[in-house]
Amino acid sequence: MKKKLSIIIVVLLLLGCVYYFGVGFLPATNVVVTDFEVSEQQDSMTIQTSIATSAGYSRTVKNVSDDPEKMMLKFYSAFGGVNGSIGAKSEFDLPLAPECKEIYVLQKDAYHLVLEKNQTTGEWEMVK
Repeated sequence: MKKKLSIIIVVLLLLGCVYYFGVGFLPATNVVVTDFEVSEQQDSMTIQTSIATSAGYSRTVKNVSDDPEKMMLKFYSAFGGVNGSIGAKSEFDLPLAPECKEIYVLQKDAYHLVLEKNQTTGEWEMVK
């Protein structure tokens, strides 16, 4: 009986750890860009983000694009469960290639254009 109880406790602890930390490896598809600032050298951009739903935090971002003209951003959830905030961040610094003209963010199940470089002025603008 003690052995069965010990196994059940270990399994429950493992499931709790998987839930607690596992969420942090899932894409956060509810992140929106709220503001941005381009460096004077035009070689980096700082973006401000928030969460579009009532629960969750983002902790990191990864550019998954192979095209230097497009940045495809995939954000990842913070650790600590569905509404966990371990490692949470809302400001991210992105390296900006001179060829980059568009920045997309994974939202729900598709990438959406959120920032683009104005062809006339060369300035970055939020996409409405």
